[in-house]
Amino acid sequence: TGIVTVDGVRWARAAQGGTKGKTPTAVSQVLQPGDVIYADPLYKDGQPVEGQYRLRQIPEVSGAMVVMDPWTGRVLAMVGGFSFDQSQFNRATQAYRQPGSSFKPIVYSAALDNGYTPSTVVLDAPIEIDQGQGAGVWRPENFSSGKFQGPVTLRNALRQSLNTVTVRLAQDIGMPLIGEYARRFGVYDELPNYLSYALGAGETTAMRMVTAYSMLANGGRRVKPTLIDRIQDRYGHTIFKHDQRECRGCDAPGGWKNQPEPQLIDRREQVLDSMTAYQITELMEGVVQAGTATVVRDVGKPVA
Repeated sequence: TGIVTVDGVRWARAAQGGTKGKTPTAVSQVLQPGDVIYADPLYKDGQPVEGQYRLRQIPEVSGAMVVMDPWTGRVLAMVGGFSFDQSQFNRATQAYRQPGSSFKPIVYSAALDNGYTPSTVVLDAPIEIDQGQGAGVWRPENFSSGKFQGPVTLRNALRQSLNTVTVRLAQDIGMPLIGEYARRFGVYDELPNYLSYALGAGETTAMRMVTAYSMLANGGRRVKPTLIDRIQDRYGHTIFKHDQRECRGCDAPGGWKNQPEPQLIDRREQVLDSMTAYQITELMEGVVQAGTATVVRDVGKPVA
């Protein structure tokens, strides 16, 4: 039991001819006794206000979110939509959509593994690709500004998400190689050799993208997503364990007897060179610090 205050309905501005109306100054302008509504706890300064709620509404669009431990692939949280009651379709694992520019780090990883460095200078300039008879000419442009900067370093190109630089990288190292990296990371099973796919024009799932980013974050080791950590039988014996890393010394008998500390032995496949994984993570930190994702700086923690 609680109350909905004016603060909880301020967002509910009535649409008037395609534009938003005035901000409500009283709850009675939005709600009447007997209305059945969705409500959320009202937060101020990051803390819930006791006994107060805010008005919610059923969204027209459902989204997806996956939170994963990058070292083990353990899924810590997954949202597949607003309401399972309304739709049993899990958008985190079943919805195929274009990753867009979030695929670029895979392209840049391939480039860093094959002769490029963060300080390599690449041309950001208009580019035209003849698509063949009757298909016309493809002219990729930079989304953020539509302008071109001329020679830029790879670091600044990723920071500003420059499309023309990414296309030139794909032309140079070849789409078959990018397709191989996309398979390694599990983003796509088969990537067509079209340059637009270097800009994320293919379709994949949120779960696949999060898994790929986990491999960038953990130093390039392969991880497989899992919703089941381990299974024990009725006697407490582990009969299945997702994490296959060996822990030497974890089963030491008795108490501490000055034995060596336990060692985690990781035999998982190295999908990406660890130095490349470090470099691409550092480049993506620049995207947050001074690029297209500066809004995320407010989190106040290291973010790439």
